[in-house]
Amino acid sequence: MRNLLCLIILIIIVGCSHEQSHNELLTKAEQIVFTQPDSVVRMLSPHWNDSAMSEGDRALFGLLYTEAIHRSGLFLGADSLISASKEYFERHGDDKHLARALLHHGIILYQQQKTREGILAMKHAEQMADGLNNPAFDWYLFSVLGDVSDNVGDYTLTLRYYKQALNAAHQVENKQWTVQALNNIAVTFDVLGEKDSLKYYLEQAKPFVASTEGDVRANYLVNNASYLIKIGKKDEAKRFLTESMQITPTDRGEKLMADIYLQEGDTASAIIQWYRLTSSLSPDVAIQSYQLLIDNLNRLGDAVNAAEYSQRLNEVYRSLYERKDAAGIVDTMTQFDEQVKERRQYRTVIALLAAIIFLMLLTALLVLYSRRRIDRLNARFAESQKQYNLTRSELTQMRRLKEREQRENSMQMKEIISRLHASANRGQPATDEDSNELAQLSYAQNPKLRELLSTLNSKEQMVCLLTIHNFLPTEIATLTISTPQAITNTRVRLLKKLFGETGGAKDFDNAIKHVL
Repeated sequence: MRNLLCLIILIIIVGCSHEQSHNELLTKAEQIVFTQPDSVVRMLSPHWNDSAMSEGDRALFGLLYTEAIHRSGLFLGADSLISASKEYFERHGDDKHLARALLHHGIILYQQQKTREGILAMKHAEQMADGLNNPAFDWYLFSVLGDVSDNVGDYTLTLRYYKQALNAAHQVENKQWTVQALNNIAVTFDVLGEKDSLKYYLEQAKPFVASTEGDVRANYLVNNASYLIKIGKKDEAKRFLTESMQITPTDRGEKLMADIYLQEGDTASAIIQWYRLTSSLSPDVAIQSYQLLIDNLNRLGDAVNAAEYSQRLNEVYRSLYERKDAAGIVDTMTQFDEQVKERRQYRTVIALLAAIIFLMLLTALLVLYSRRRIDRLNARFAESQKQYNLTRSELTQMRRLKEREQRENSMQMKEIISRLHASANRGQPATDEDSNELAQLSYAQNPKLRELLSTLNSKEQMVCLLTIHNFLPTEIATLTISTPQAITNTRVRLLKKLFGETGGAKDFDNAIKHVL
């Protein structure tokens, strides 16, 4: 009997020890999965077939393993592991882990070309992350969403997400992540041809570069080389590219090196690079390499190879067309954001209704209490009622007068706007009378506008007023006797002058309209 009891106790002790050891493994993996994903993969891989795991431990294992794989730059082909984790966290209301599981499930679905399902999962993760206050997760989430937006060419959304990733990197004070986010922003501006913005974000990254390594440092060097090529400093650019390739060769770096070879007249070296880059995983690099290779093969009279590579390029275009539904992805993301906004508005309305009902009940109680004092306060109430009626009458008159003035101003505004549109359509500049009338009516409707624009000259004020009233840049150019490009430059300059911000003409339009 004593031996049996000892055996039972021994089994319990062994079982508890195993569970504690297993929990310690997962706890340690979760502590370092954001910063040392490679180590987490090595830690967890031997436990892939561990049948002793509880359902909860298996769900956490699936999340941590998938998360570590993705953060290491690799991808899983199947989603069964992360799907089970997602379902477990969802069933148990674990939002902290569910948001992460949704993101990584979305990544796998996106890689499987289940685009809509993947995007919805990522957007759901973004929605949940808003209330989790986990900047280390936010950095990776926004980086992934930025990459997805970049893939479909929505550069406005791309920059928004990359800047959110940059903000998250600053919050956790991670220099490697900070430079990576700045690299992504710089590359986007490079693609857009915004040389000054490219330079700005390179300068932002410079103080942190000494603490970076691997791909992040290599990409920073490639971005510097791209900027130097744009300003004609080929030798310095070549030095940066050589240094980057010694760290980690990148297709974009090799493409820039080929461009330098071509500028130096070393066509043979450039062609060798283009041949190799036609198999690049980056569609932009591959397509540009194909195009340059074909052009030079035609120039060299090698029509056979030029035709062959033209056929291959067409296959690349066809492949991209078949698997890249840019409009669909943008529409899915936009619809999700609108639905989230509507749900928030619905909750706000419900809260307001609850507050109104509470106020109504409170008012009813106050009325019941007040009735007990009516007899003693009757005379004073009657006088107050008289004053109230008089005040109400005066307020009503004032309101009607104000409404009449507003209607008159509105009619005058419609007339002047109509005349200005007509002038623009006829290719005629705005008359002084129309300009003055537009300014007077606009300042009368919004006194803050007069104060804001007081430092501008008459032409700049006219650009601002026409922008507020939704005139097209071409119309503004006609009405102010300018070119569309000049109007665009003026709007960019006024964004800095009036609001202290940097950005594009669209940013100025949004800012000036918000003054209303």
